[in-house]
Amino acid sequence: MIKRRAIFKGFVLMGMIVFLLPSVCLSSDDQAEDLFPEMEGWELNVGDKFYTPDNLWDIINGAADSYLSYDFQKLYTARYSNNQDGQMRVYIFEHSTPTNTFGIYSQERSSDYEFVNTGAQGFKSSESYYFITGPYYVQINANEADLSDSMEELAQRMDEEHSGKGKLPAELNLFPKKGKLKNSEKYIANNFLGYSYLHSAFIADYEQGGESFQIFLISPENKQETEEILNKYLDFVEFPEDKRDKNQYSIEDPYNGSILLYKSGKYLCGIMGTDENTKEQYLGMLKDQLE
Repeated sequence: MIKRRAIFKGFVLMGMIVFLLPSVCLSSDDQAEDLFPEMEGWELNVGDKFYTPDNLWDIINGAADSYLSYDFQKLYTARYSNNQDGQMRVYIFEHSTPTNTFGIYSQERSSDYEFVNTGAQGFKSSESYYFITGPYYVQINANEADLSDSMEELAQRMDEEHSGKGKLPAELNLFPKKGKLKNSEKYIANNFLGYSYLHSAFIADYEQGGESFQIFLISPENKQETEEILNKYLDFVEFPEDKRDKNQYSIEDPYNGSILLYKSGKYLCGIMGTDENTKEQYLGMLKDQLE
């Protein structure tokens, strides 16, 4: 069963009053009607309003900033009701790209959740069913634990409407498989490692010999941007300019410790939190994937 974080608890509570807040929503969107399939035995009520970056705070309050940092576009809502007082409330968050959708999803999952194969990936509990497909992050919450089968049926039907869009970001395939903790990957859109100029970063957790460490992969739009990011970072850690004519750097970050950096095309890779031998070992694996 999902160990719900505060963000989920707060969101569910706000969701219970979503249809009581018409004054804070914008005009209707015809697209919403196509996102929610009919279910036999269930009455469907699609929210006639939707939320945008201008008013997302009205429904999820403190959690809005996290969604906005992943270029949130719209939130669509609906409610399914049966004649036994069962209810399923559905929230569909649309982000600008599938990568940003994975990003916010990856911030809200945990590796010990019960995962499902719906969409690109998802997880569930007895009263919740969350998954991503294309640019959509779908959250289904039920008012009764015995509605788990109905939630799953609804989720699968919604996923069928987006056939072919259920794929995780391709960059995740570049991470070495050896020692990687399952479902630990995340995408961090901004302020990676606490630096405003480090962005578009994928990161995964690893274990080897009882030691934990991390590998990251920064993936900007192009090689030029990667060069700019790298030089800003090397300037910050005061790496000598006359030694920057290579692709591999061992640096000491004052806030994040020793990091082995490697640049390949538009990718900037890093290994941190482990000894030099392990870094070199995993850098070899990364090179095999990247080159």
